[in-house]
Amino acid sequence: KNEERGGYDFGEPDWNEFFTVLAGNGPCNRERLNARQKAWDDGEWFRTGLMAHAEKARQQSKPQAAE
Repeated sequence: KNEERGGYDFGEPDWNEFFTVLAGNGPCNRERLNARQKAWDDGEWFRTGLMAHAEKARQQSKPQAAE
């Protein structure tokens, strides 16, 4: 920030860095992917329970054989 002008100074971007980040090789990309993987792994118990519930509901909705 340029306090004298009360604004910001801009320059030519580093295009190599820009395209490197755009290609998924930025400084936070690994952290972001690790966080997504952890969220997926941590949610496994929920997906397992959801599938068990769906299977139970499917079994209960089948017509019962007459005895």
